[in-house]
Amino acid sequence: MASLACMLYDLGHEVKGSDVKEDFGFEEGLFKRKIEILEFNEENISGDYEYIIGNAYGEKNVEVKKVKELDFKYSYYHKFISKLKGIHIGIAGTHGKTTTTKMIVDMLKGEKIAYIIGDGTGGAVKDYKYLIYEACEYKDHFLSYRPDILVLGKVEFDHPDYFSSIDDVFSSFNKLISNSKNVITKDSNCVKKRSNFITFGNTSKDYKVRILKEGIEGFEIEINDEKITLPFYGYHMVDNFVSAYITLKRLGYSNNFIKSKVKNIVLPKRRFEEERFEKQIIVKDYGHHPTEIKALYDALKQKYPKREQIVLFQPHTYSRTLSLNSEFDKALSLFDKVYVFPTFTSSRENVDLRLDAQVKKVFEKYQNVEKVEAVEVDKGQRIYIFLGAGTIHKDVEKLKMKIMKIN
Repeated sequence: MASLACMLYDLGHEVKGSDVKEDFGFEEGLFKRKIEILEFNEENISGDYEYIIGNAYGEKNVEVKKVKELDFKYSYYHKFISKLKGIHIGIAGTHGKTTTTKMIVDMLKGEKIAYIIGDGTGGAVKDYKYLIYEACEYKDHFLSYRPDILVLGKVEFDHPDYFSSIDDVFSSFNKLISNSKNVITKDSNCVKKRSNFITFGNTSKDYKVRILKEGIEGFEIEINDEKITLPFYGYHMVDNFVSAYITLKRLGYSNNFIKSKVKNIVLPKRRFEEERFEKQIIVKDYGHHPTEIKALYDALKQKYPKREQIVLFQPHTYSRTLSLNSEFDKALSLFDKVYVFPTFTSSRENVDLRLDAQVKKVFEKYQNVEKVEAVEVDKGQRIYIFLGAGTIHKDVEKLKMKIMKIN
């Protein structure tokens, strides 16, 4: 919603909005544009606006309720996006949506684009040609979209509070594929192939991809005999980039143009977001699914093969954590030490002490803690990883204070 607000502001609209008071770290674009942010209150509702309702809020929200009572004009987020003009480029999949979207946008900066990225970043030029956005599967919201180009990442079971099984997930993605004109995806993807697929992979006839070198500097890859150096870490980042590369190729951009723009790519907020503090490295990452956690571990090992990795993990929703409990345990066991914080329930779930106890049992072999003050720090060169899609990133400064005291 913050991203959409920024995009609409850049298009010349008057924009303001409401939210909960809590800071999730995605408000920078709103502050920069001086977009007014209010706390939820029915008194904020007047007839002077078209209302866009975020997918996190339903009938019980005081403002949603007021808008509908007064019969004011409104759309839900996904419905509003589906009505926007332009050539639609949607990025979907269980993982990598935000990173791939950001890669496409960063390489097309200066071109005629409008964009909505999941880290709170949005923008537009008024005469935009291409509309670039994430297409999230949660509650089948992405079925409102009709992308001209669909970038499809890896599809796995997630959102168990909505989907009942992996087959249920595949069914929804296949419906989205049917809604799309062209689909860019990896050969190994577990969805039904169609004639509108543009594939990449080791043996693909469309875009053959090889990794020539990998190490602490990143990767050197080859796409259909075109060599490209990537300053990224983890095999998942190669797939993200290749998807972005093919998107630009389909839009008519040359290899030379794309290669010259790789240097413009900056990872989204809380995606392998790192800083050096004293002798330590602090990483903030949004990973909240076992596959994402494993991918982060591999990326860190590639860049920092000798550093000890200490994880401060905040599970995201009871339903996901309990449904994928063995996968979470397997992914977290890769790290040198793991601290598990109370589950972030988001607006989807209420705090439940019974479920809290079940989650703690899942992670009983790790250190279950309530506050960052319980994390042990050391003078050795470590990586401290603040991991999760909730609010764990807000504890970075508290950890820094502990580190300062021992140095």
